[in-house]
Amino acid sequence: MAVVQISRIQVRRGQKNQGSGLPQLASGELGWAIDTRELYIGNGAVSEGAPAVGNTKILTQYDNIFSLADTYAYREDDAWLVTGADASSPTTRTLQARLDDRVSIRSFGVTGQETQDATERLQQALDQLYLNDATKGSEQSRVILHLEPGIYKLTNTVYIPPNATIIGAGPEKTVIKQTASDAPIFQTINDSSTPGAPANDSSSTFINQARNIHMSGMTLQNTGSGKGVVLQSCRDSLFENIDIVGSWSQGDAISGTVKAGLELSSLSGVVGSSRNKFVACQVSNFSYGVISNWDIDNNKFDLCHFNSLGYGIAFGETMSLGADGQLVGPQNNSIANSIFVDIDRHGIWVVNGRFNKSFSNNFSSVGNEAGNEGQPVYSVIHYEKDGNESTNDFFARTEALSYDQNYIVNVPYIPEVEGPANITWGHEHTLSITSGTDTKLFRLPQMVEKAFEVDYILVSNTYEMLRTGTLYLVVDSRGQTVELSDEYHHNGDEIYLDSIQFSATIVDADMDGTKETIEVKYTNTTAGDDTEFKFKVKSKQTSIN
Repeated sequence: MAVVQISRIQVRRGQKNQGSGLPQLASGELGWAIDTRELYIGNGAVSEGAPAVGNTKILTQYDNIFSLADTYAYREDDAWLVTGADASSPTTRTLQARLDDRVSIRSFGVTGQETQDATERLQQALDQLYLNDATKGSEQSRVILHLEPGIYKLTNTVYIPPNATIIGAGPEKTVIKQTASDAPIFQTINDSSTPGAPANDSSSTFINQARNIHMSGMTLQNTGSGKGVVLQSCRDSLFENIDIVGSWSQGDAISGTVKAGLELSSLSGVVGSSRNKFVACQVSNFSYGVISNWDIDNNKFDLCHFNSLGYGIAFGETMSLGADGQLVGPQNNSIANSIFVDIDRHGIWVVNGRFNKSFSNNFSSVGNEAGNEGQPVYSVIHYEKDGNESTNDFFARTEALSYDQNYIVNVPYIPEVEGPANITWGHEHTLSITSGTDTKLFRLPQMVEKAFEVDYILVSNTYEMLRTGTLYLVVDSRGQTVELSDEYHHNGDEIYLDSIQFSATIVDADMDGTKETIEVKYTNTTAGDDTEFKFKVKSKQTSIN
């Protein structure tokens, strides 16, 4: 560059935001804005070669370089993608705006190192993002807070406001560890809360209650005796791919302080926990996996895993029916496509509440108090009110107690599903019928007034014979009798039409003086026969004992 003139350096100073503001500087003249700590230099005249008359800003330590860089454009070099008015005018943004699109917990000073107590800063992030007066209640405030992989140690409960979205990197990647002796990990609050001051649930209304919360991709671990997550009058929220882990172990006491992985409560019938979804969540090592003693409704558990628990899901165990939020108990909730394993007592227990549904779930080692399937102590599902259902659930207990020769002698058949409910057992079972008289085929549980429908098909491997039908068993528990009828259709040689007959009796399997098990037997008069018997069971039960 050729130097054509050397001039005296001239510096002008003043306040940029006062009076007429920044003046037009002469060519090469410096201007210092005292109030904003900004430095400018005059461009000079166009006749001198300046591209335009004006002032050029000089960067200093007080400038935010990201707010000055406005040249970011999404896929600017992609000729096929138009982001602006036309291909030659792409939409540009500052780097500051672009980086602010993604909110990281790191921006609030949380490191993800276990040595740091993250309680206050995680709470600060939630308060500032979702309870800040400047943006509270607006769609713009409903951003996504990302929790990168790490261990986030808590020493107190963190409160989650409405419309919060908290996304981790996945279970065993983002780990939130509660180390307080007796505090939940998370608890929802309403949006009358202010930063640092969570509101009491008594101030909740349908409009301001906890709602539209989304959490996913993390492990929540409580190393003390507290709960996992408390949904306090929370509705329309989604919890997915979350592991909730406690410190309870099988064999530990279940009574006393309830250690629940997930608790749902309601202020009233109008302001309650409803329409929440729990998808692909795992709850383990609590005395109760899920508990609610309130009027909750239409909550859904799908593809979840409950293991190493005292009880799996307990609804309405301790309720004062008629109180606010406790008029009827949990209703219209569903548990589907989930796995229950190593549950000491009931996998699902509904004391109060109706129209709750269990369907297509898998229950293994449930109700045995850590024993095997041949050592039952509790029913797998226990309904104490009518109107609840079990449909197509699989119970590992069925094989052991119905026809496994190791257990069907001297072991009472504690039922898979107990209480007044209509039940369709999941999965068919296959047995073999050979020639014989009054031979035990399978067993059924008998506790109170019940009726069974056993849909079956018989196919002989020896003779030309196929038969399909239904066994109907009606039980009178007070009279200790059972009536069996067999309706079927036969195809094959007529000589074998009535060759297989069924009968049923009620027996005292453990010889304690009480008859508690139904034995279904067969007589097959066809010599040398080998017939496959495939069956599936449905049952109906009343609330009359």
